[in-house]
Amino acid sequence: MSSHADAGRVDAPVFGPVSFTIDLEDHAPVAAGPARVEALTRTLLDFLAAAGITATFFVTDEVARRAPRLLRAIAARGHEIASHGYCHARLQALDPAGFVAGMTMAKARLEDLCGVAVAGFRAPFFSLVPETAWAVEGLLAAGFAYSSSVIPGPAWVGGWPGAPRAAFRWPGGLLELPVPVAPLAGRMLPVLGGMYLRAVPLRDLRRLWRRLAGQTLWTYCHPYDIETGARGRIRGLGWAASLMLGVNRGATLRRWRLLAACPAPPLGARAETLAAPLFSSRGNPNHVR
Repeated sequence: MSSHADAGRVDAPVFGPVSFTIDLEDHAPVAAGPARVEALTRTLLDFLAAAGITATFFVTDEVARRAPRLLRAIAARGHEIASHGYCHARLQALDPAGFVAGMTMAKARLEDLCGVAVAGFRAPFFSLVPETAWAVEGLLAAGFAYSSSVIPGPAWVGGWPGAPRAAFRWPGGLLELPVPVAPLAGRMLPVLGGMYLRAVPLRDLRRLWRRLAGQTLWTYCHPYDIETGARGRIRGLGWAASLMLGVNRGATLRRWRLLAACPAPPLGARAETLAAPLFSSRGNPNHVR
């Protein structure tokens, strides 16, 4: 896509304010990994500062251990710190018996490093799906207040058919802020973030954005979403999916400039004020009790 396609367009493109979130992970941990991730993250921090936006950073325990100074710098700028898991793996790949201990450890490390309370969690690959419903009780036991881990409805990857598109509460009280989605060809597309935000032509994005009404809107990106000069396989994904995640990375911050016309507070601040109905997944063999 031409860089001119997004230039000069700063009108608010969605039905409501948008929170900004970053999934802070290192998909290719090598000796130079922390320096690379830090440089990309500081570019994102500079963007947020210039736009006057306070964001939510979902941080893996791996990054917290390898780049503690970066975490402190993010917190010092007033951004919300949340957890992206004790390892960057789909919930399906984790041992449910060890989940509470792992999440408790990851949460405590973030709180010790940054001196702030950690309330939020995002599952890697949005992998909170019916067969991983066990994670909800684990998150409550580990002390989390909200999650943003569900693609509501059938998706090309994952998804929870029947889950509400608006914010809801799980039995037990955990608040879920689902991925904002637009229906397309019988599937739900997360058109405000990641690969979808930068790969779909802007004209088509605007058409899809009209379908977002009634949802708690937030956008997301990863450090690699702005890494225009690098390619390679991403952990947890095959070569084809990794190549798809390399498409049009130069558009990420241009698209974020459009969304920055109508910013919302971090997810944690919004979670504190949301009234959300209870979602019961009964009828599913793996329902949350």
